[in-house]
Amino acid sequence: MSDPWGISGPDFVVLYIALLGAVLLIRVVVSGIVNSRARRAGAVLPGPPPTVYQLAFLAGGPARAADAAIAALVERGQLRVNSYQQISQAGKRPAEPLERAVFDVARLKTTATIRAYVRGSAAMRALEADLDRRGLLASAAAKRRARTFGLLLQLAVLALGVVRLANGIALDRPVGILVLLVLVAVVLVVVAAVRRSKTGPRKPTAAGHRVLGQARAAASGPVPAGMLAGGVLLGGAAAAVALGGWAMYPDEELSAALTPTASGGGGSSGSSCSSSSCSSPGSSGSSCGGGSSCGGGGGCGG
Repeated sequence: MSDPWGISGPDFVVLYIALLGAVLLIRVVVSGIVNSRARRAGAVLPGPPPTVYQLAFLAGGPARAADAAIAALVERGQLRVNSYQQISQAGKRPAEPLERAVFDVARLKTTATIRAYVRGSAAMRALEADLDRRGLLASAAAKRRARTFGLLLQLAVLALGVVRLANGIALDRPVGILVLLVLVAVVLVVVAAVRRSKTGPRKPTAAGHRVLGQARAAASGPVPAGMLAGGVLLGGAAAAVALGGWAMYPDEELSAALTPTASGGGGSSGSSCSSSSCSSPGSSGSSCGGGSSCGGGGGCGG
């Protein structure tokens, strides 16, 4: 009896395993090359110096940008934090777009919840688009094209396995091992499709890293708070959080209260404030009452 396609079942199984491995390797290599080129390529367009929220996005993505806006509003007394680490409105609605987006959702919300709401806001999209336009963020389109290429390769390997499987079943050949390999191919296609649908965090280009490095160097230099260095406002809680996260917030109690917990909820487990709310650094004594702080194998391949 002649072998279908001129290749025996065991030989096809070996070939199919090799194809599955080769496609995975190609996907990894292509993704690495595309990501590397995207971070290096692209001319930086001229424009005004980056805002503190653009620097925050370069340093830590949308979450860091939202954190910087929260820090600015808490420092100015437009938001306040209660003993359950919930953030609420306490002052006038701000004019800056990202601050306004944060302020509008801050109704007894934790930092993690505000991050989630603001991530897809028009203000955050506009901030990201401006960084992208100026060549400070790696291209999301290039990453998506690379993942589309990987998905098409996985689909081709899956189609080959399905056709061979159908042929083997029609010829009444043992196909147990091939069935398992086709299932593996299906899983790999699903994974590739999910990865393609998610762009993931945007990384700064070489120019973006350079801008961020210049801002950090300037912020650590002998520049008085509130002064401009390289066009970037260095003083204030927003700049501290933008460049270093909540660990750099100037008030330790508020830093603990505003930092999302490991579960992402920022709940009240651990020590809490005995008073109803924590005051901002700009108010009289940024502390919480009561002495406690905020925070806390049978067949072949046909």
